[in-house]
Amino acid sequence: MPRINPTPVVRLLVVVAFAALCLSSSWFDIRAKGTFTEGIEREPTLWANYTIDGQDEVIQLEISNSTPLIVYWSERETITGSGSSNSSESPSGDDTQAEAKQDDGYLNLGRARNIVKTLVILCCLLELLCVVRPMKITRGLSIGFWIAGFFALTILVPVSLLSDSFGGGGQEGSEAQPGDGFDTGEESGAVQFAHSTFESNLNVQLTAIVWSFDSSGYDLGLIEEQHRDSVRQSPPDEGEPGEDSFIRFAGDIRIVISDGVWIWLAIPFFWISITILATMSTRLLAAASTSLPSSVDARDDS
Repeated sequence: MPRINPTPVVRLLVVVAFAALCLSSSWFDIRAKGTFTEGIEREPTLWANYTIDGQDEVIQLEISNSTPLIVYWSERETITGSGSSNSSESPSGDDTQAEAKQDDGYLNLGRARNIVKTLVILCCLLELLCVVRPMKITRGLSIGFWIAGFFALTILVPVSLLSDSFGGGGQEGSEAQPGDGFDTGEESGAVQFAHSTFESNLNVQLTAIVWSFDSSGYDLGLIEEQHRDSVRQSPPDEGEPGEDSFIRFAGDIRIVISDGVWIWLAIPFFWISITILATMSTRLLAAASTSLPSSVDARDDS
């Protein structure tokens, strides 16, 4: 019976255990904050905590100083654009767009999850192959799939999340409304707001991605109908109708690396530690085996 090297076995057990922990732990914690800094009294603030793992997303929402915001939502009028007559046909159009995005190479969170899971499983299978038939090429492929899995976790998943949230990928069949909070849709703003502006900034840090935004405009839903055309043409001056309809909403969304990513990142450190321990134990055993015959010879001479 061929003798099995224990080092690849230990490596396999470590990779399988860490892979299972990675897939069952949360990957990213998303903390979002948006504040109505102008136009609404007491600056209502929307808070959202969004946790992503290999299966689900958990969302927690909170609104501080919510009473003025509720009053604002109840007092404003929803503006219907020129294309409102075709509103009954919009659901089918949304479904067509959704199907097109599913058929093409559009990267969404579900596909990113499947890519991560596939790479994690392939890495485990290659480690198993290293136990059965240890070769340098299988070891190199295992390391390569670990690198690919780390790239998918740290790049593809956040990009797919931002694409779903702010690129229209996660809003098929739903109509954005002004003042909903974290609403950055241009289609809604073009009808509901006049002279609207939107600025954003993406900052990539070592352990987080921070996306900040600042949007403002004159809410036409707060202006009487006979004054809306004049506000659309030029911003109202002080004392003119529509001056008090100016709304500013600003905040940031922070995507923070969570336990699952750190667990996957720890695998190479255990690989290195196992290799160092195996090398040290081999040298100690070799030194002990060479010193043992010499001591036996010395006893025979005496």
